[in-house]
Amino acid sequence: MLKASEPMEPPAADARTDEQLTVKAGAGDKEAFRELVERHKSYIFTLLLQMIGHREAAEDLAQDVFLKLYRSLGHYRAESKFTTWLYRIAANTATDYKRAKARHPLSRLLERLGRELKVRPAAHGEHDPARQAVAKEGQELMLRLLGELPDKYKLILFLYHYRQLAVQEIAEIAEIPVKTVETRLYRGKALLKQKWMEANPHETRPVME
Repeated sequence: MLKASEPMEPPAADARTDEQLTVKAGAGDKEAFRELVERHKSYIFTLLLQMIGHREAAEDLAQDVFLKLYRSLGHYRAESKFTTWLYRIAANTATDYKRAKARHPLSRLLERLGRELKVRPAAHGEHDPARQAVAKEGQELMLRLLGELPDKYKLILFLYHYRQLAVQEIAEIAEIPVKTVETRLYRGKALLKQKWMEANPHETRPVME
C-alpha cells in the first residue's frame, strides 16, 4: 500500500524533468516511472486525503491514480505540464470516489487542514498563551466556515490559498475556464468573509484573506 513520504528535496539541476521521464516511461522505462512516482506520491496522497478525508481510502486511491497514469502514458502530450495532467487525474479520481461512495463530503478537507495549518503568527504583544489560543480558535473557525461554502468554491480556494497554484493551472486541473476560476475565487472569498463577520462580529480581519 502506498504511503505518504516526507517532501522530497528538489531535483538536482541536471536531473531529468518530469516531461522527459514521462517520455521514457511511455517507452517502457520502468525506472523512469518509479522516479515519477517517488517525486509526486506525497503530494498526490495529501491532495486525495484533503478531498475525501479518509486516510486508508486516500492511500488506495493514490495507487489508482498512478495506475491510471501508467496506463495513460502513451496519451501524454508535452504541451501540457506533467503536474497539471497528474493533478487532474487525481482530482477526477477523488470526484469519482465521492460520487460512488457519497459518504466523505469535500467539507472534510477543512477538518484535516485544521490539524496541519499553523496558527497565524502573533502580532507584537500577542505572545502570551491566552492570545495565541484566541488566534488558534480563529483559524479553526475559518476552516469550519470554509467547509460550509458551496462545493464549487472549496477545491478552488484550497488549490489557490494552500497549494498556491496559479489561476491558469487551477483552470486546467478543474477543467473550467480561467474566468470561471477567477469568478469563483472572488465570490468564494466574499462568502467566506461574510460568514466570518457573522460568526465573529468583533474581529475585523479574517484569518485567511
